[in-house]
Amino acid sequence: MPKDVAVTEDDVVVLDYADLSGHADLGASIAKAFGPDGIGLLVVRGVPQLEELREGLLPLGFEFAALPDEVKARYVHPDSNYSFGWSHGKEVLKPGVFDEFKGSYYANPQYDVPCDDPAKIAAAPEVCHPNVWPSEADFPKLRGAFMALGQRMVDVGLLVAEQCDRYVATALGAPLDPAMRLAKVIEESRACKARLLYYFAINEDATPRTRDSWCGWHSDHGSLTALCPAMYFEAPPDAALPTKSDIRITDKEAGLYIRARNGVERKVTIPKDCLAFQIGESSQVMTGGLLRATPHAVQALAHPASRHVSRANFAVFMQPDNEVAMSVPAGAKLEDVSIGKYRPGMTFGDFSKATFAGYYATYT
Repeated sequence: MPKDVAVTEDDVVVLDYADLSGHADLGASIAKAFGPDGIGLLVVRGVPQLEELREGLLPLGFEFAALPDEVKARYVHPDSNYSFGWSHGKEVLKPGVFDEFKGSYYANPQYDVPCDDPAKIAAAPEVCHPNVWPSEADFPKLRGAFMALGQRMVDVGLLVAEQCDRYVATALGAPLDPAMRLAKVIEESRACKARLLYYFAINEDATPRTRDSWCGWHSDHGSLTALCPAMYFEAPPDAALPTKSDIRITDKEAGLYIRARNGVERKVTIPKDCLAFQIGESSQVMTGGLLRATPHAVQALAHPASRHVSRANFAVFMQPDNEVAMSVPAGAKLEDVSIGKYRPGMTFGDFSKATFAGYYATYT
């Protein structure tokens, strides 16, 4: 029996983990959240150990960012186009503007060595390179907490993907080609990438607090993105540890925004006991537009409330292996799959390279 659609108080579709793990029919919820009229995001409540895993990782974003620059520099990895290890000020989401207000630590949350073929690593270091972890002497806490939360988010993502496949098959009126099943793509991929994000406190009133002042507008180019509830910290400049963690912020305009289908920019709050999931561009292509990606951005706190307040978050990007062809269902309309850097005939690797080239000025 299909389940009724449940929503949060701000009208975001919410799924229950027990329903996902019990394989209930959640097609109506998938359609409302990810379909042509949805916002491209839903949340899942009741994920086992989520709050403990979140509390174990997100404060490490603050702690790593507070390390001396010479220590962080040891984990910057230009050979992967800054797609492993620490990255700060390398990304260009607004034309000509380097994103200086956030730093990221990237790693594959499932496989420390996703590929052992030197030729493949050389051809696609952004996904095939081994993980780059801080040494035991520099910062030993990161790897365990990062992998534990990342793997839990992938596990839940697989359950969401199974529901997406059921919805798409019903909408197409035919069983899905196995190669086009989102759950299969995620389960077989060794290219999953996770990103521990840290948004620096803005202590001077020098930057307009636009919607994209903490993170520029963009759509994720992968298949399915899992996103933790953000955590805010309070600390004086140059502090090694936050004075207060997981604080409540008073600036109601700050946070995550999604640009809906009608062009309206809508603020979305992820409850602390939930994981959020967003559809990526490759899923829009491979479902012929039955699932739709949406642009999103992060607005910083306004000054003076922004003083000494920073933010951490954790995103897991589930995506195909580079060799996977981005097939389109028969009869799909061009306008439904024309998104991002996609061009007909691309593999996911081709699509990724084209996407990264638009985000990183140093990308080759």
